[in-house]
Amino acid sequence: MTVHDATRRVAIGLVALALAACASVPPGTFDRTVHGETIEGRIAIHYKDLATGKEDASSGRFVWTTSGDELELSLLDPLGQTVALVRSDTKHSSITFRDGRKVDGDTPEELTQRTLGWTVPLRGLRYWLLGRADPARPVTTLPDRQLCQDNWTIGFQRAGDDASADAVPKRIDLHFPGPPVNVELRLIVDSRSAS
Repeated sequence: MTVHDATRRVAIGLVALALAACASVPPGTFDRTVHGETIEGRIAIHYKDLATGKEDASSGRFVWTTSGDELELSLLDPLGQTVALVRSDTKHSSITFRDGRKVDGDTPEELTQRTLGWTVPLRGLRYWLLGRADPARPVTTLPDRQLCQDNWTIGFQRAGDDASADAVPKRIDLHFPGPPVNVELRLIVDSRSAS
């Protein structure tokens, strides 16, 4: 696999992560805390294929915007160029890549399986961005305020040392041990605004 292919797979994984989090939400059920919000920040990922031992890492920026039941996610490389654009609503999901190639699907799980060869079950990301567990899914509370949900370990760093457990996180560390892949993902939120 070339560096370009590995980077593309990482970008696809990040796109799938966002899709899996949002497109599975039924119409009209977005929280007011998420509805009409734009979150901008930095993203870093380390990816290891457990079957081959091959590893890759990538970083960049993201812009996550919700409006009603629609989601738009832009993933940008470190130079600010768009790597992938995700659009999703309750009926359709798509990924458009920098080269103009577009992949369509009904569900984020379908897109993930087709593009990665494995499913990313991260329906709770929209809650994790707010620093809490998805209330519709089983969760285990771990030491240091970490959560385990959908086989992912989620750690939150709140703004300020004395931030309450209810404060939105400044940084979210996610770890999926696999198989078939081991993924470590870090999201750093630089800004949140109503859109």
